[in-house]
Amino acid sequence: MTDATVIIAAWNAAGTISKSVNSALAQQSVSAQVVVVDDASDDSIAASLPDRKEILLHRLEENGGPAAARNAALDLAQGNWVCVLDSDDTMLPGRLAGMIPMAERAGADIVLGNFLRVDESGRPLDGEPFLPRESIDPAKPVTLEEYVAGNLTSRGSKSTGYLKPVMSRAFLKRAGLRYNPALRNGEDCHLIISALAKGARVHIWPEPDYLYTVRAGSISHRINPDHFEALIKADRAFAGQNAQDLSAEAIRLFRSRETGLREMMESERILLALKSKRVLDALRLAGRHPYALPRAGRQIVESLGKKFGLKSRQ
Repeated sequence: MTDATVIIAAWNAAGTISKSVNSALAQQSVSAQVVVVDDASDDSIAASLPDRKEILLHRLEENGGPAAARNAALDLAQGNWVCVLDSDDTMLPGRLAGMIPMAERAGADIVLGNFLRVDESGRPLDGEPFLPRESIDPAKPVTLEEYVAGNLTSRGSKSTGYLKPVMSRAFLKRAGLRYNPALRNGEDCHLIISALAKGARVHIWPEPDYLYTVRAGSISHRINPDHFEALIKADRAFAGQNAQDLSAEAIRLFRSRETGLREMMESERILLALKSKRVLDALRLAGRHPYALPRAGRQIVESLGKKFGLKSRQ
């Protein structure tokens, strides 16, 4: 019997996939299958994988994004539990041996794992977990309202959407849950929201045994604003489909989330216009969406600080 299937959506990840896969194969006290879905990469992911019978590689003919790749991986999964791992991240050896028994004790359908941010060489960036251990009660299930409140994109907040899930494959099948292929980011978050609406028991694992790689970036590496538009549409569709079952607080939180997503979307459009030296377009966008200016300004300052090695004042 396979205890867990680790699913990895990989696109142009030949340089990092080996470390990710090896960390999945190194899980202690569990029988693990690893499913890698090559999302029509330009590089040779297959040549980078270790030769192990536990690894199943599937290649998509057209690039569909991480949600489509994860759906393909779900179709091939054989484990009782499905563990999501990004192609440039790793897990410590005891992660699944801790999370799966905890899930079974709590009667959980999904467990969200705490993590540690590391640089590309694996060195910790913060010296502490993403979420403080003492702030997490692993025995307490997360409500839909709490989860949406943890994903409002407000300044200084920590989004629980970054927590990678370990999910009961039986629950996913029973609830008919799939990733939304229209989403190119936020796909895990939306799956968890949908699962909560289907009655899933969701818990949080406090140990930071997932290593989340933060890549060096600058103003030239921006998120496609259309991805935020897709998230807004997905949120609205979810709220419409579940309108009768959502609490007044949940509805209020979804509206607040849309406000934050729109601010992010328009700030990205301003930054992309500046990057392309379309100054007049940037000014027009700023005039139409002045609420996006503070975020755009902060991101410019942060990018310049990284570029020139400057530290922001406290």
